[in-house]
Amino acid sequence: MELDGRRINMESNSLFVGLPGSNLELLLNERSETEIYWVSFGLFRIADETAGLRSYRMESSFPIVNPVRVAGSRMNRLFDLLLDEGIQARGSSRFLAQQYLHDMLELMLRQTEAVAEQDTEYRLKLTMSYMQNHYREPIRVDMLAELAQLHPTYYSQLFKQTIDKTPVAYLTHLRVNKAKEMLIMTDKSVRDIAADVGYGDEFYFSRRFKETSGYSPRIFTRKKDLKIISLSAPYTDHLYTLGLRPCAAQLHKHIPLDTISLQLPEHASDPWEISRRTFLDEEPDLILCKDNILDKAKAHINDIAPIVAIPWTSKDIYTHLMDISELVNRKPEAKRWLDGHEEYAERLRKKLHRKVGSATVTLCVAREHELRIYGARNVGHVFYRSLQMTPPDILRKKIGEYPDGTSFNWTPITPDELRHYESDYLFIAVENDTDRMRVMEWQTTIPSWKNHPAVRSGRVYFLDWEKWLVYAPYVINQQMEELEQLLL
Repeated sequence: MELDGRRINMESNSLFVGLPGSNLELLLNERSETEIYWVSFGLFRIADETAGLRSYRMESSFPIVNPVRVAGSRMNRLFDLLLDEGIQARGSSRFLAQQYLHDMLELMLRQTEAVAEQDTEYRLKLTMSYMQNHYREPIRVDMLAELAQLHPTYYSQLFKQTIDKTPVAYLTHLRVNKAKEMLIMTDKSVRDIAADVGYGDEFYFSRRFKETSGYSPRIFTRKKDLKIISLSAPYTDHLYTLGLRPCAAQLHKHIPLDTISLQLPEHASDPWEISRRTFLDEEPDLILCKDNILDKAKAHINDIAPIVAIPWTSKDIYTHLMDISELVNRKPEAKRWLDGHEEYAERLRKKLHRKVGSATVTLCVAREHELRIYGARNVGHVFYRSLQMTPPDILRKKIGEYPDGTSFNWTPITPDELRHYESDYLFIAVENDTDRMRVMEWQTTIPSWKNHPAVRSGRVYFLDWEKWLVYAPYVINQQMEELEQLLL
């Protein structure tokens, strides 16, 4: 079913309430029979009352969030009774039908009370989502309260209690942060940006911007020492490499950075569990993240600071560094790191060439029952890009399908499929001793491992998966140092 454009799965023991003016569309399975019952009613409240007159106004809201869970047979029975009386609808039977309707509404409201807290959270999120998607448009508190199906006063109190700011302040901060994102990422004028975020008057926008931030839009663009929060451990590494210390960040254990550590989702499907209070207390100027968690970050904290996402898989480590350095005004520092990294890599390439020549290398990650062959990202970056070592033919063709260091990361294989990746050297990243012992057993029991050229010649090396998975500049140099010790 689609109710006002929102798709909802219809399940047993559930019903839905549509408000006046709602748009309802049913998407039915043609292979099964469907019975549909619907009840239409008007809801009126007293608007004015005198000794001789009572006037009513029609309500356009209802204190229920769809769907309503109604276990048991009583609701079905009420539908049946209401259907029978509705068909007759004559004389006193219309009052009986009204009583059945009242019983039905009472049952619905009683069922809703049990999950009122969860429903309230959902209603607030619904209005926050609306503001995030429609911040360019005029938005009033009464509109948001109607969307949440709550009284405007109660809605405002509940919003402030939950979010630590009023709906009006939330919307203002959201608009200002969207403006900051455009000031950082585009060359648009202040006038154009003001219009883009819902302010027709450039000067009024500038006043609101200064009231919220403490400085004008033009000063913000020249601000050099931004307070930054990083929602990505690799991007925290980039900031550290550029000489910056974020005020809070997702960290990996190989970076010697002392700051507030954030426990954040790694993937878009992971839940967001960190409190808003951490971000509110730090008052950041900028939040940096990967594109895969951008939607989650916007939903939870975009009113607190502007959020800039650097694409992860479509760009390589060098582009990540340059993009971030441009964002934080540290391009000279980025160039120094790139030059130093290339000088070190060139020295190491010459040493390796004298020792191993044009030897081929296969990189494998073995964790639990998962086996992956890596290309020129993450585990493979130092081998195939920094040191320009040669992958097996089948992998070289796969890597060549994409721009250097982008898109393709790894491919899954079974233990027997290692025979397709014959090479002079075999590097295996494992997470623990159990993984290591399993791989060592494969080398003596599985033919494709026993007969692999690297196994036969004793050129198998184990790596620490947690360290080698990091795809960021500070750790990349550590990885090169480790390879130098292993092979030279």
